[in-house]
Amino acid sequence: MITAASRLFLAMAETKLKEQGGIHAYMDTDSIFVPPEYAQDMIDYFQPLNPYSLDIPLLKAEKVDMWFYGISSKRYALYTYEKEQTKFIEGERSFKLHGLGHLTNPFPKNIQDWQAQVWEDILRLHYKTISSVDIEAKYSGVYAISKLTVSTPRVLARFKKLNENKTWDQQIKPFNFYILGFQTIKENGKSVKPLAPFSTNPQEIVYEPFIDYETGEIKQGSHYFKPLSKIIMQYVDHPESKFDGDIGILERKHVHADGIIYIGKEANNIDEQALDVKKAQEFVNKEEIMQMILDLSQKEAEVRGVSRCVFQGIKQRIRETGDVNLDTPAVRRLMGKISSV
Repeated sequence: MITAASRLFLAMAETKLKEQGGIHAYMDTDSIFVPPEYAQDMIDYFQPLNPYSLDIPLLKAEKVDMWFYGISSKRYALYTYEKEQTKFIEGERSFKLHGLGHLTNPFPKNIQDWQAQVWEDILRLHYKTISSVDIEAKYSGVYAISKLTVSTPRVLARFKKLNENKTWDQQIKPFNFYILGFQTIKENGKSVKPLAPFSTNPQEIVYEPFIDYETGEIKQGSHYFKPLSKIIMQYVDHPESKFDGDIGILERKHVHADGIIYIGKEANNIDEQALDVKKAQEFVNKEEIMQMILDLSQKEAEVRGVSRCVFQGIKQRIRETGDVNLDTPAVRRLMGKISSV
């Protein structure tokens, strides 16, 4: 109820702002970022909804005279801009780490807040005080490295092949720590996925032998690792998936849902992406799926790539046993109708 009320409140704020001829830069669970000339009107408009006996402001202006730079949802920065100089809010991180926070510090330990340095260069790139060539020169010598903890059975299962015929002391075990590189090239049609023992200096593994966890082979070479310069340029060009448009004021997408899959709250474990580990825990209504399959016509099943023989076999199994294996390729193709929303 709290979350639903919050979403309704934000929708009201967005509509009110549009009626006044304004546009918001972004909104989050309990805030909306509006042009300063509209702020007080918005505060006054919502004050009658204050449910408390105390006369306290329901909305308040938290940050004043800030600039906003947004790449996509959860990738933005708030800053001041004076005399061609950008500055983040003092005492807090006024930039999001989404898409960067999973990376280890690529610089010497005397540079602690390296994400702030990256964001400063992103803003300098925007204001054209540096170029993409400068980004390449500054960050091409360090690499995107992530720390991996084997913390779930799903992650451990990815190393089953690698652990085969090895003694216990040589196996990748639960709750071990490792260093993970991000694949940049393919060999024999397969992406090379660097994996190395944990190190307090992750950048060292770029020049040391590592295991390609996909094949179990020992390889070596910095060309197997993705330079941080490439990560930054991809970060800046990251497309917005929740809104229509490219640059400037974006429009909300229209969503047409024909089904629902319930997922766990933390759907994006970005440190596991290089392992191709499924990120979202799904909660599906099995009874609903089985009924959907029974209601499908043969023609619809064939459109989804399931042959008559296989389709009829699945239907028969459901009728006879009241159960179905949701992880088979054929059933997953039949479930293509159900979308995450």
